[in-house]
Amino acid sequence: MNRLRLFIVAGAVMGSLALMAQGPANARFRFQRSIAVAIGGAQRLDVDAALVAGAQPFTVTQRGERWIAISGLSDLRLFAAPGGAEVPYLLVPPSANEPAFVTGRILAVAPTETVTGKTSGFEVDLGDSTVIDALDIGRIQGPFLKRFRLEGSGDRERWTQLVAEGTAFDLPAEQLNHTLIEFEAGSFRYLRITWDDTNSGRVTPPDAASARQVTVSSPGPILRAPLALERRPSEPGRSRFRITLPAGRMPVVALELTVGGGHLSRDARVLEANLVGEEALPRLIGQARLTRVVRDQVTADALRIPIRPPAEPQLELAVDDGDNPPLELTGVTAVFAELPWIYFEAQPGSVTASFGDPRLAAPRYDLEAARASIPAVPARASWGPGSPMTLGPEPEDGLPMPETGRAIETAGFAYMREIPPGPAGLITVPLDAAVMSRSGGSPRRLRDVRVIDRASLQVPYLLEKRDEPLILDARVERRDLPAGVETPAPRPSSYIVHVPYADLPSSRVVLTTRARVFERTVTIGMVVPAQERTPARFQRLDGARWTHADEATAAAPLSFALPDSRRGDLFLLIEEGDNQPLPIEKATVILPSYAIRLFRRPDLPLRLVYGKDDIAAPRYDLQLLAPQLLGRVATEVAPGPELPFSPGGQPPGAPAVPPAVFWSALALAVIVLLTMVVRLVRRDAAAGVD
Repeated sequence: MNRLRLFIVAGAVMGSLALMAQGPANARFRFQRSIAVAIGGAQRLDVDAALVAGAQPFTVTQRGERWIAISGLSDLRLFAAPGGAEVPYLLVPPSANEPAFVTGRILAVAPTETVTGKTSGFEVDLGDSTVIDALDIGRIQGPFLKRFRLEGSGDRERWTQLVAEGTAFDLPAEQLNHTLIEFEAGSFRYLRITWDDTNSGRVTPPDAASARQVTVSSPGPILRAPLALERRPSEPGRSRFRITLPAGRMPVVALELTVGGGHLSRDARVLEANLVGEEALPRLIGQARLTRVVRDQVTADALRIPIRPPAEPQLELAVDDGDNPPLELTGVTAVFAELPWIYFEAQPGSVTASFGDPRLAAPRYDLEAARASIPAVPARASWGPGSPMTLGPEPEDGLPMPETGRAIETAGFAYMREIPPGPAGLITVPLDAAVMSRSGGSPRRLRDVRVIDRASLQVPYLLEKRDEPLILDARVERRDLPAGVETPAPRPSSYIVHVPYADLPSSRVVLTTRARVFERTVTIGMVVPAQERTPARFQRLDGARWTHADEATAAAPLSFALPDSRRGDLFLLIEEGDNQPLPIEKATVILPSYAIRLFRRPDLPLRLVYGKDDIAAPRYDLQLLAPQLLGRVATEVAPGPELPFSPGGQPPGAPAVPPAVFWSALALAVIVLLTMVVRLVRRDAAAGVD
């Protein structure tokens, strides 16, 4: 019996220890932020982008046309202030059912006409006060494009402004539609739409309209958050941008763009890096046609790109500009999946939220018993101002990061670049044209690229092919073909194109001109140097007819593919006929773009070495690398200038002599010096006595 009791007590203790290991006392939270509670009692707190970025990630599932986020925020804990007692909470998920709508009857509103403008509109009577957050006016017969104001009321006497100035439209020919008007939830019986008719005709009221009801499981307005945006170098006819999210694996299901200018019709793609085989390749996660129509000084647009929820924190946006100027993109907004909201009970004051520990399991509170009685419209708690406070470094998740591989024989590498030391973390190092030109032999797969430390130990990396190209400026100089090289008749204009490197894989040269009306035959080729028995000759590579006949627009660029290796000067021949020479404004060389991702230890100088033909491609444990190198924000670090490789040289910033050796030598020198001084003093003293 005593033994049985001992087993029971031991089991209870072990269970308690297991629970404590997952509890707040042993948690390693990375972030902390305050929650403001204005009115005591039941509280609703909406999930925001900062919480999503720092807490355990969600999984996104699709139900019809809806995207719903589930199974996230397991590490979130709430604490009362002062005292620090844990505050139980519930995550209230979006309803699995489709939103419920209540249909209202239409009430007429008299049109008005004043010196400042004309208005018309209608009211919707829902029959009873109902908690709603959207009005659907899709039964208005199109086409229409109108500015409006939306108000709500419970008694048809006191009105609350819900939308100060909005735009609604239904343009079937352009396939543009926006007739669901969302607003902050409230209890209303009447809704009133007031149209601005100053610059457009009146709209016939619908026979009915419906409002979306709010229930306990209603997600409320979909979360949106602005994203960081950077314009990237691009080839002619395309605009490229890099979009940075706050973290990887965020439940983002669409991007909404803010674009300047007028009418718009361009195709756009969104891509992210994805592990395929032994390298990261760009993967398409969304595409759409960006459209905008302007009528009577009112704009209707569709600038939303639905995307698959990304794993990466950095996305690439590519827009086909056609013959238009580059896209005037001024902002990007992330649209999240439907998220749960947080229910808890608290007195007025402040509550603290802690999160950011991937080890924690979801908590289980007795508050679960009250889930069925959660009020539909509890008091609204809000997040405190400012960004979350960072409590510690990013915790390790998954397998440990392999920091070094085996040593490598450095003899035979021709070139090196210093990778500057810096804080520990994930970095990306772009590979420029010099690396692309000199790395390995043919076939060119960057197989000889290595990153090594001072001890010649390899640092594992992941090769990433980017969708954006690598772009080089090539100088164009008017120059005749060398004497003795045969030229077509009549004699064309001749230019030499100075491409910085002779060996560039999958490259092409792009020519632009400021001329507006012209027609020319353009040939590109190489002058192959004379050899023992053969004279120098012109080798044609490609040719095309370059034509443009619109004074109002710039001519489209002309592009030619280049061979991977060239052993002669690159010449451009243009048959001018009886015209003035065609002005070549610019020549650009475009080739594939690559980068490497690796983990840098703190303040460790590294070297990028390459230029060795007789070496196989590296093989690292990608099963270990992939979870650490993908899905995280990486700092881009540019390597130093290209130098001839010197195995015995020290990277900049590294001490020429190891510290231990330096201090030992200094101590020895001091001892020797003191010994010599003592001996001299004794000798002088002895000489004085004598």
